[in-house]
Amino acid sequence: MAKVMFRAAVPLLLTVAVLAGPVAADGSAHDRDEALARLEALLQHQQEQIQMLEHQVAAAGRADADAARVDEAMMRQQIRSILSEQEFRESLMPSMLQAGYDNGFFIRSSDDLFLMKINAGMQFRYTYYNTRERNRYLSPRLERHDRSGFDVQRLRLAFSGHAYSQDLTYYIELKADAPNAYDVVASEAYANYRMADEFQFRAGILNVVATRESTVSGLNQQSIDRSLAHTVFGFGTSVGVQFWGQLADKRLVYNLGVYNGLSDGENTYWGRTVTTDPAENDGNPAIVFRLVWHALGEDPENDFATQSDRARREVPALDIGFHYAFNDNYGDRAGNTRLPFPRRSVLPGGFGLTDDSGIQINQFGLDAGFKFMGFSATGEYIIRVVDPRRAGRTPFTPWWLLTGDSSTVAQHGAYVQLGWFLPVPGLEDKLEAVTRVGGISTLAGDQEGTWEYMLGLNYYFDEKVKLQTDLTYLYEVPITSSYASLANVNDNALIFRMQLQVAF
Repeated sequence: MAKVMFRAAVPLLLTVAVLAGPVAADGSAHDRDEALARLEALLQHQQEQIQMLEHQVAAAGRADADAARVDEAMMRQQIRSILSEQEFRESLMPSMLQAGYDNGFFIRSSDDLFLMKINAGMQFRYTYYNTRERNRYLSPRLERHDRSGFDVQRLRLAFSGHAYSQDLTYYIELKADAPNAYDVVASEAYANYRMADEFQFRAGILNVVATRESTVSGLNQQSIDRSLAHTVFGFGTSVGVQFWGQLADKRLVYNLGVYNGLSDGENTYWGRTVTTDPAENDGNPAIVFRLVWHALGEDPENDFATQSDRARREVPALDIGFHYAFNDNYGDRAGNTRLPFPRRSVLPGGFGLTDDSGIQINQFGLDAGFKFMGFSATGEYIIRVVDPRRAGRTPFTPWWLLTGDSSTVAQHGAYVQLGWFLPVPGLEDKLEAVTRVGGISTLAGDQEGTWEYMLGLNYYFDEKVKLQTDLTYLYEVPITSSYASLANVNDNALIFRMQLQVAF
């Protein structure tokens, strides 16, 4: 700009010098006025030239800046194109691993194609089991005494994540629990492929999704362990496949599972189909279907991941569920589902236990869950129709041999469980009171049944680090279970438990 001004000023100075000479010599006022008029006209012309030159310089600057931006954009595009080539990118910048903690310790590749998350949990439990000294179905003069002791009830190590794509996920859980004598076995192990939210496929050792409590991890239970109804009607884990998906903005979730067979919840049902021993071959797969409607709630995927409402939701969450299970064990293998039945005896009442060999099972269940402002409620009703298809025909079903009943029998179970975080100042999300009432009825013979009553108190150090205690009374225990602390069938049991859970 200075150069432009200098070039414009040179002619002006020369003109002033030329005009000044004659005016000084002549000295007339008329000539001086004409000279000044010419000078003013020249100044006006020079000013217009200066403004024109300034506009030209500014336009040239803008053009240069636009050209520079275009060049920069083209360069960025070329760099992105080059870096998009995986081989060149890896040679220039080798992949780096990322590690840290986010609801579990994780290792992730820099391109996020691979992820492994590690979680673990332990439940250290003290149990005092007060039993009826003279169980009328024990051998004569045989007495059982109270039991008391410590166990590491659950010890779990889980690996989860995705591989090659976030649509291909996996989960592997190892357990070394007290009921398994601390032997390390696979509790669950599966791969899941997501084609769309509405349709996904899962295969491996799977949790059989049936009862409401089966959908919640043992580390996320509100009480120390699951209800009596689940202990009788739950199915544990099995080998098979599941087709599942989320519909209607993830408000409706379905799960259709096909398995080798159904266990009683204590163990995994392997159900090998290729074996040298024909007795090992169960040619009738089990089918279990579950449908859940997340009727209310802001986070339908996670509202009921735990039973408690420690988050004190300000928006009510409501789940309504249904399940159906079918299994036809036609006697080609020893059964793995234990069934309570009313004993035939001169003594009144009493349960017995047998397996499902030669029996067809049809089971239906309705359940619901609710959470709001620290209050939670869970309820479930289940009916199981037991059809002894091999009654009176070899190989005889044990059910018919023990009961003499060849007719179809319906067994019922239900419970209601409530939890409430007590409004104690400073402990609003720490102290939770829990209660549960449930029952089982075989509706056969003299309609032997049982009731379960439980009161508990939980203290949460964190979501999964908590101290729990409960007192449970059962009239006529219908089934044994190491996890549910049920030792002897037909006991009137009073059970006190205290449990410390540490998980991450």
